[in-house]
Amino acid sequence: MLKRFKGNPIIEPGPDKKWFTKKAYNAAVISREGKYYLLFRGVADDWISRIMLAESSDGINFVIEPDPVIIPENEWEKMGCEDPRVIYLNGRYWVTYTAFDGKTARAAIASSTDMRHWEKHNLLFPNLAHPQRENLPGDWSKAAAIIPQLIDEHYLLLFGDNHIWSATSTNLINWTSSSVPIIGARPNYFDSAYVEMGPPPIRTDRGWLAFYNGINDFTEKRIYCIGAALLDLNNPLKVIWRCSKPIISPQELYEKVGFVDMVPGGYSSLKNMSVDDIDRLYDKNDLAEAVFCCGSVLEDANIRLYYGAADTRICTATVDLETIFNS
Repeated sequence: MLKRFKGNPIIEPGPDKKWFTKKAYNAAVISREGKYYLLFRGVADDWISRIMLAESSDGINFVIEPDPVIIPENEWEKMGCEDPRVIYLNGRYWVTYTAFDGKTARAAIASSTDMRHWEKHNLLFPNLAHPQRENLPGDWSKAAAIIPQLIDEHYLLLFGDNHIWSATSTNLINWTSSSVPIIGARPNYFDSAYVEMGPPPIRTDRGWLAFYNGINDFTEKRIYCIGAALLDLNNPLKVIWRCSKPIISPQELYEKVGFVDMVPGGYSSLKNMSVDDIDRLYDKNDLAEAVFCCGSVLEDANIRLYYGAADTRICTATVDLETIFNS
C-alpha cells in the first residue's frame, strides 16, 4: 500500500558510526519550519541504546548529530533509552521513550525547546499493574504516543505492546492509565498475537489516524507489520475503523535480514551474533521479520512514514490518505 523510497535505507549503522555501530532504527519524526527532525535509536558495540538526532530539509537526506541527545542517566534506564515518539506542544518538544533497566521496559517522558537539550521528567507509569504478555512484569509499559492537543481539557496518550491502552494528564508529565484497552489483537489477522502503539496519532478531517505495529504469532519466526486505525476526533477512545490488511509488511531484503531483536535465545544471544549468523538464520527461515514504525508526518494529503527495517536500519515510505481510508 505504501510507496517505498527507492533509496532505502536512508540511515544505516556501520563500524564508523560511533554510537550506532550495530543498529539504527525506530525513528520518531517531527516537521517544523521547513525542517525534518528524526530522533532514532542507536545501538553501539556495548549494546546499550541511546537516542540520536538527525536533521533534514527534504525528509530524505539527514545530517546526524555526532553525539546522542538522550542517554541513560538513571537506574531505571541504565541499559537503554529506546524507541522515541515526539510531538510539539505548548512551545516545547515532548518525547516519550522506553527506559530499560535490563529487566523491565517502562515508558518515560522528557521535554526540550531545541531538540538537543532534554529535561527528563519521570516514568509515566511507575505503579502500573496491567496484564502483560509472555510473563512480563505487570509494570512493563512501552510505546507511549501523545495526541498533540487537548481533549476535554485533558491530554490523551496511547501506549502498550500487548494491548493498546489509554492514559490522561493535565500537565503532560503525570499520567493516569485506564485499565481498559481500546485496541487488541484479532484472531486470523496480521495482528493476531499482539499490537503495539506506533507514532503519535495524526489529525485528519475524518478522525485521528493512528498507526500501530502488529505481529502474527509468538514464535521466533514472528512477523512485524504496520497497521492503521481511525479514532473519533472528539473521543479518540472510540475506534471508527481499523485496517484488515497491513499498511506495510516486510518484503524487501533490507526489511527481512538484520539484527532483529527476536532471535533464538533472545536479546542476550543477539549480542554475540555476527552478520554470518544472521544470514544463516535467514537461510534456514528461522529469522523474525520486522517493519516497525515510531514516526509519521502529514505532508499535504500524504503520509510519510519512517520505520525500522529488520531492527537494523531506517527507511521511509509514503501513502496518500485516500488510499488508507479506502483500504
